[in-house]
Amino acid sequence: MNMDLDNKFLVSSFLFISLNILVILSSNYAIAAENFTIIANIDLTTIPNPEKMKVLAFANGESAVKYIENLSDVKSKSISIPFTFEKTNEFVTVGTRDEYFVCAYALNATNVMKSYSCIEGNIEQPDGKNIANIGTGTKQTLSTGSFQAVEFGGKPDTKNVKINILVPLSDRKNVENIKVVAMDKGEFKSKSVNAGELLRNSTGNTIKFAFDFDRESGIGQIQQGDMYFACVSANELNPPEGTECEHKLTKIISRENNLFAR
Repeated sequence: MNMDLDNKFLVSSFLFISLNILVILSSNYAIAAENFTIIANIDLTTIPNPEKMKVLAFANGESAVKYIENLSDVKSKSISIPFTFEKTNEFVTVGTRDEYFVCAYALNATNVMKSYSCIEGNIEQPDGKNIANIGTGTKQTLSTGSFQAVEFGGKPDTKNVKINILVPLSDRKNVENIKVVAMDKGEFKSKSVNAGELLRNSTGNTIKFAFDFDRESGIGQIQQGDMYFACVSANELNPPEGTECEHKLTKIISRENNLFAR
């Protein structure tokens, strides 16, 4: 009788422990499934005497920034910087083909940019890891390739850089809330509007979002040749993408720079 009771106790304990393990594993899976990751693999070989770095990523309507110190102590030829984003927010749910971008800014000891490298890509793993290779290869449409230096350009007394983001919506007149994000030289600005209401009260099909950047960014003055990005996010933009991004080099310091985000 005692042996039967002992066996029943052991079986019950085993079942209890197994169920708890399953619950923990299920919880972890549920948490993991709510996020996706962009991993910036940054090639350091094209940066003379690397010291510090500002790395940023944008995806699914959200941005993230990280600062890397003491690069002179790094012995490897590259570093990997992960960025984690939520799959769903109030504007959009991430999907394959959605666009993102990553930029890395090499800084000197006083946090002034020496050079930069950016890449624009498509989300391939909305439930997992997406790799962005930075600072390597040749210059292409979606990548600067190796780190690029920017020389001084533009009027020195200009205090602001104006960027207009143009969002054509003739094919998406059912869109409601959208989020538009602009980035220049490591600085983000964003606006969210009810695009449907604006379209209904307008005679056109393109919405203009005006962004005014302080020329003195956190890593030095915005110059001609600095790359800027524009992204627009909304579920109603699907298909093909819930988030679309475009980029361009800053060409005008004293007047407006224009970029279509779709």
